[in-house]
Amino acid sequence: METNETKMLEKHYGKKCGTEKLNIDGFPEPIEFDIYDGYAVCFDHKGHRYDMEYPRLKVIMDSNELSGAIIDYVDGVTTAREITPLHSLITFYTLYEDGVKIIPEE
Repeated sequence: METNETKMLEKHYGKKCGTEKLNIDGFPEPIEFDIYDGYAVCFDHKGHRYDMEYPRLKVIMDSNELSGAIIDYVDGVTTAREITPLHSLITFYTLYEDGVKIIPEE
């Protein structure tokens, strides 16, 4: 079912790239996110909404520094052409719970 928010997300970030269960530091089990180019959302996980922001592919491809960081961080990615929005998310995400930025523990 497509909601108004889903339509807005697709207008801003393009078509949804997929849905993935992601392991997030500090959470005991994976959380399922809808993934777009530069944004991911979990509308309801145990009563909370989770959002992630990360660089869009165009920004990654325009920056040797960012694409190099992904190649160094993500196993199996050896060239910039192999980079997907999921790789950008894994490397650079900022996580929000109910609109509040979550600072990871160091």
